[in-house]
Amino acid sequence: MKKAFTMVELIFVIVVLGILAMVALPRLAGSKKDAEITRAKAEIAAIRSAIQTYRGANLLAQKGSGYPEKLDKKTIEEITNGTKLGSNWTVNDDDNTLTLTIAGDTTTFNYDKAKGSLTCSGDSSTLCGKIEK
Repeated sequence: MKKAFTMVELIFVIVVLGILAMVALPRLAGSKKDAEITRAKAEIAAIRSAIQTYRGANLLAQKGSGYPEKLDKKTIEEITNGTKLGSNWTVNDDDNTLTLTIAGDTTTFNYDKAKGSLTCSGDSSTLCGKIEK
């Protein structure tokens, strides 16, 4: 006599796998967005730190105010020792803005060369708020 699975057993396994997939997939979708937000937090922190390090080095060398004149892709790579932003960033070289888009949500960071600050506006419910907390 051959040993094999019955049709009922196979259907039961398929139903169980379907239930597990319905539970697991929404959790995995949220994890990707959370991971992208965490990466954006790290990138912003690295840029802010690099701006302050750049200023310190320039003040020690007695080179003006010390802050970078503009914050474009080239400057970001120079002051962060080659760090490149992720694909969800857009850098506008003309007006010192960085735009971040994650899962359809967008926020803009503005660089103020007089203060050396990189800020975004928004409350805690926006992408900006999630990155700044």
